[in-house]
Amino acid sequence: MKYAVEYALKAPMGGVKLTGGRLKKAFDNNVSFLKGFDVDRMLYWYRVHQGKPAPGVPYASDAGHFENNLKGQTAGEFMMGAGASLLWGEDAELRGMVRRLLDCIEAGRESDGFILPITRDEFRTREYPNYTRAWITFGLLDAGYAGEQRAFELARGFGDFFNQCEVLPFVKDMNLGFQGILANPRLYDSPVGKRADIDTALKWYQEKWWLEELINDDQRAIYEHPGNHPHSTLLTTLEGYLDIYRATGEQIYIDAVRHALKMYEGKWQHVGGGINMCEDDKYFPGCNWLDPSHHYNELCSTNFWVLINQRMHRLFPDDAHYVDEMENSIYNVLLAAQVEDKGYHYLNFLERSKDWRWLDRATCCSAMGTRLAALLPQFLYTYTGDTVYADIYSQSEATLPLDAGNVTLRCETDMPESGHVRITVVDCAAPFTLKLRHPRWAVEGGKSYYETIEGVKAGDVFELDLPFGFKTTLYTGGEEKPREERWALEYGPLLYAAMGAPGPVHVSWNPEEPQKWFEPASDGLKLKLRGDDRHEYWPYLEIRDEPFSVYPVVTRI
Repeated sequence: MKYAVEYALKAPMGGVKLTGGRLKKAFDNNVSFLKGFDVDRMLYWYRVHQGKPAPGVPYASDAGHFENNLKGQTAGEFMMGAGASLLWGEDAELRGMVRRLLDCIEAGRESDGFILPITRDEFRTREYPNYTRAWITFGLLDAGYAGEQRAFELARGFGDFFNQCEVLPFVKDMNLGFQGILANPRLYDSPVGKRADIDTALKWYQEKWWLEELINDDQRAIYEHPGNHPHSTLLTTLEGYLDIYRATGEQIYIDAVRHALKMYEGKWQHVGGGINMCEDDKYFPGCNWLDPSHHYNELCSTNFWVLINQRMHRLFPDDAHYVDEMENSIYNVLLAAQVEDKGYHYLNFLERSKDWRWLDRATCCSAMGTRLAALLPQFLYTYTGDTVYADIYSQSEATLPLDAGNVTLRCETDMPESGHVRITVVDCAAPFTLKLRHPRWAVEGGKSYYETIEGVKAGDVFELDLPFGFKTTLYTGGEEKPREERWALEYGPLLYAAMGAPGPVHVSWNPEEPQKWFEPASDGLKLKLRGDDRHEYWPYLEIRDEPFSVYPVVTRI
């Protein structure tokens, strides 16, 4: 048996179609953005390494970092987004780009499976190639799931090389070298996985002392990790440990993950969703920086946060909290970071203005954005033998393979414009159980749950009217000021911001009774503050280059 602990729920790998609404727009924008990538630029270092003509220039930031230090990374990360996109529908142009990448990578494959466009010495002595290895592995696997079988073969050969390579005794002690705890379990989980993938991760990467610190709720395990800078890369290693838990059944792994997630939520939660951790900054618990001088809240953090909560939902299906976290992060970070089909904000500031740097660059965060947006159809539903979970409501159609045969559902909603949801059972082979999520923002007391409906059959229709509730959050962070209360506002699933002159905005209302102070404005989802003709509150996801404050200074009335 491959796993000692199987997922309780399956995630769709096809069969879901977004038919309208904001998530479809985000998905379509993402596909358009992916098509704008330059294949020659992604393959530049592969061709140089192979001694072939290399037209164009490699992708890099203004500082020349990304493809110059992370040679080959962009191709791997592109294949993550493109491969995931192709799960939901064919696109000849996107597939053609993936195949051109695979052609070049395959041409440079060495006899032992090594495929990176660098020398062996670079792989042995520097941190970045080992970081790149993770995203090349992920990209190849996602291309494989999209139907490119040779991508699986390339990933398997590269894994065989890695499981025996001379770098293993040293790489864990390099910054970012811990990616083996992520890449190896992901490879094991694939159709070409081998037990050696797990054994290598356990032998050369495992840090039981760190897992024990997490279990003991020692916050230093997150912000003072000695070998790896305290960044969302620590968060993504928890994905690997979840896979190791499933492979081994050992309780230490799931206990560590549970405790870590609670600490992240308690001390590094980004208001509205996601996690605040970022590189080259101060990480103390509850720091929650506002000033854009702090390079804070990278989009990749949100990618990792959504995916680990998705995994936890699949392990513990009836705990709707995990889907709440996914939904919040999708609306209030991912969709807020996407700039139409031009790219993604690298950082997600909570005051003054959004970060407009690097939109057209192949940064790690834009790549993770493409991956997350491409997976949006997968987040709507999960299923098991005779049960379908309706997790995130978006206009969609889905055909899901239950044990008794296929079930086809249609969801009609204008979420997040309103909370009305209509689900129609278009067809089903046999009666089944349907679970409808009532999100925390629509439930008095904020405790989400699944409503269970048994004996569901073709033609059945279910309607929900989820009420939008207000939530206010007092700012407690590294930039608190005496005698100033700064409050964030959420309404339904959306984070709001007070619009006006940059940093800070001053408004007057009672944060204990937001329902008495806010009413719909004339323009869409915007809110009007009663008695204040100068300030509107806009959904954070609709802000482009306007000045704002998610945490305005609030004078109580």
